[in-house]
Amino acid sequence: MTADRYQSFALGQVELTGGEWLRRQRLVRDYLLSFNLDRLMHTFRRNAGLPSGAQPLGGWESEDGGIRGHFVGHFLSAAAKYHAGDDSDGQMMHIVDRIVENLSECARPDGYLSAFPDSQLDVLETKEFHGAWAPYYTLHKIMQGLVDAYRLADNDKALELAIGMAHYIAHRFERLGRWNIDNILRPVRLNPLNEYGGIGDSLYSLYELTGDQSILKTAQLFDRDYFVGNLMHGIDVLEDLHANTHLPVLAAALHRYRITEDIRYRSAVEYGYVFLLGRTFANGSNSSRAEHYTKRYGVSDRAEHWGTYGDLSRSLTGGECESCCAHNTERVVRELFELDGDPAKLAHVERLKFNAVLACLNPDNGLSAYHQPLGAGVRRLYSTAYDSFWCCTGTGIEAAASLQQGIWYRSLASEEMIEILLGMFIPSRLHWVDCRLDLELHANYPYDDHATVIVHQAGTNRLRLLLRSDRVQRVRFDTVPGMRDRVTVHDMGEFVAVEGVFHDGDVFDLDLGLDIAAEPLPGNDNRVAVLYGGIVLAAEGSDANVSQACRNAEGLRSLLVRENDSELRFTLHRNGDRRPLRLKPIYEVKQETYSVYLNADETHELVPEPWIPVTAGEN
Repeated sequence: MTADRYQSFALGQVELTGGEWLRRQRLVRDYLLSFNLDRLMHTFRRNAGLPSGAQPLGGWESEDGGIRGHFVGHFLSAAAKYHAGDDSDGQMMHIVDRIVENLSECARPDGYLSAFPDSQLDVLETKEFHGAWAPYYTLHKIMQGLVDAYRLADNDKALELAIGMAHYIAHRFERLGRWNIDNILRPVRLNPLNEYGGIGDSLYSLYELTGDQSILKTAQLFDRDYFVGNLMHGIDVLEDLHANTHLPVLAAALHRYRITEDIRYRSAVEYGYVFLLGRTFANGSNSSRAEHYTKRYGVSDRAEHWGTYGDLSRSLTGGECESCCAHNTERVVRELFELDGDPAKLAHVERLKFNAVLACLNPDNGLSAYHQPLGAGVRRLYSTAYDSFWCCTGTGIEAAASLQQGIWYRSLASEEMIEILLGMFIPSRLHWVDCRLDLELHANYPYDDHATVIVHQAGTNRLRLLLRSDRVQRVRFDTVPGMRDRVTVHDMGEFVAVEGVFHDGDVFDLDLGLDIAAEPLPGNDNRVAVLYGGIVLAAEGSDANVSQACRNAEGLRSLLVRENDSELRFTLHRNGDRRPLRLKPIYEVKQETYSVYLNADETHELVPEPWIPVTAGEN
């Protein structure tokens, strides 16, 4: 198997302990616990010819929705992840078991399991997709839900059902010709109807669980040469492709590398990441091939596609940064970091985590935004409890269930001592039972610049805690007498190491570096995002015209004033008698009008167009 530098601790080993992270995670948990499971399973039962008197869901889960059933897969994955994290009352386990029981009743003897008839797959194969809407995308969500139910909640029936689905898919492809398969699995059209999601990734997981070579062969079908093959050779093919169709393919390629050690697939993802960076916004996310604004959609009809490398100048039409892209990008970047230990990737994970993953969850109820617009005078449209069920609704509940992932990492490279990396300052507690060690992080980042680590351990093992040198300015031992004699601090360049023999109850404090930054829009230096300690700030309202001085950090510091110590609110002063702008973290935005990329071109004032919320997934 491949040699990773780091490994993110499992969901059950890290507990969120406060702040917006814990609050929003609980909001989504409450939503899942309140959901009527009979309504959730209605279309599955109807498709299987079983009785159901439940009220149908709306939106993409309606009885005639093209990808109906996808949310059930997301829901099952989210419940399994919540169970793996903290399910002391067993409620999430009950949900997992009940959904799997229902799915078992709906599965056909040949393994087919869905909320729509398999005639949709016939259409995909024989009629050039007309009338079909991403059936393999939906089957992926169901299969992944089952895989998660087995891996995270020990439901054996879920594994049996997932294997049945894999064999059914294999039999369908076995009877198809090479070019028919290539046509089905080449989603390069505008908003492709043959999108197949991360089904290859799920199949690789099934292969790891079973060793079934036929499943491995089927998984490899979804690693297509037009995309992965070109990336292997360093060819940038991202332009015009639908972003969230292909991000899961990168995740699958990395999974294939881990299983087979075929370095070509790691190279494909590494090249893909480089090309992705040239299409990345200040919030760390991507997707927008916007060319024009359309009143039908509220955004460009190419909003979910990648544009030209290094040029996002025409991409601010209200539909940029589909939330699914943030979740899938975070996974790809985190796993690349685990392989190579590059601190720049760790910083990217943090940027995504705060500004796109947490930010997609409605502060009032935890439900998700579809797009995360970053222009001037924009708003977010959030999903509703029973009438939306967009793709981002599903990935949003999964993201909430695993918000604790990517905070703490164990080092796999050090053999001389226990080595742990703290990746970001989210209040949490690490439970490492095997090492009889707990680490408790108290932080109110980014609202203040201090953090505290408390060590709880039953032994006297030597421990090295790695901290990001771009965040930590100073380590202080002011609380525990004599601790300085046992613990030292080393500057390792990219990381600060706090190392020594720790005792139970040891405490040390961290001073964090939080600074103002100006980040231009790629392709237009006059459009500038304002950041504080890596947190994107959003200006209230639609007037986004600022002084040219805002194009750099030095000029910003002279104009930007923090209003108080308890909140992260800033006043940005402007020329003449123009009213100052008020800014706050982008993850605090609800449904009000806001602006992110401000206009620093004083000779060409920006006049925002009237903004129409994107219709529920039409684009």
